[in-house]
Parts: sequence; C-alpha cells; structure tokens
Amino acid sequence: MVDASWLKKTKLFESLEESQLNVILSHSTIESFPEGKVIFSRGDEATFLYVLIEGAVDLSVATQEQIGFMSSKIQKEGETFGIPSLLEPFRYNVTAKCLMATKVLRIEVRQIKKKMEEDPKMGMEIMKKLASIYYTRLNDLRMGVSKLLKGFPLKTP
Repeated sequence: MVDASWLKKTKLFESLEESQLNVILSHSTIESFPEGKVIFSRGDEATFLYVLIEGAVDLSVATQEQIGFMSSKIQKEGETFGIPSLLEPFRYNVTAKCLMATKVLRIEVRQIKKKMEEDPKMGMEIMKKLASIYYTRLNDLRMGVSKLLKGFPLKTP
C-alpha cells in the first residue's frame, strides 16, 4: 500500500514531514504499465514525477540508430525518475521504457511546485535530495563510460 510511511522510505522524500507527504500523495495516482511501454520520451513536457513501486524501467538517451546509449535502470522500490518535472526547462531528458510489467506512483507536479514555493523548507529538502540523486546518477554514468573506454586501446603518435 502506498501511504505517507511508504513515501517517507524513498530517498527524495525521506526528510519530509507526514503532512508534506500527504500533500504529495493527494496529487498522485498509482499507474500500471506493461513490459515495453514507454512512459515518457526524451523531449516531452515533464509534468509528472514517478516513484517505482514494482518492476523495472530503463532510462536511456537513444542515438539515431535507436540503440540505447547512456542508459540506467530504475529497479529498486522507491527509486524516483522523471526528475526534470521539477527542473527548468521542464522537459524529460531521457526516454523511460518499462523492462517488465511495472507499477509506479505518478505525481502531478504542478501543485507540488506551488507547495514547494509556499513552504520553502519543504522545497529546500526536496531540491537537496534531487541534487544528490542527480549527482549519484552522473557518477554512475561516468564510471560506466570510463569502463567502456578502457576496452579501447589508446593510440599514441
């Protein structure tokens, strides 16, 4: 069951108070998607934030050949994706595709952003956690690129 105590276990919302969590839940729905379903595409207007309940989602930037490049997987309960819904220019920067049947908490962020402005402490807590999540994903991506590049011989003149 998704309630305030469940939402408090997520990294993004762990430092919020129960009343703040209930505001978020009041603007949320549970959505189910089949394997292969694209939840959102890179470049789409970002109006929802998602929290994984069960399943797995691939976040990727596809090349023209549609080969997943720079991909990460969301597969742990409570992981958040769709973060650009809280950051200008409010456009998704990856495509999110279900790797299996997936259930998520879909949060409509328009009212959440308004609440973050009205309650600066709430806004600051969410933005601090958001930065931490982005930083961790960036470092994971860097490590992956570094490992990939180590497989190519270095040519020196």
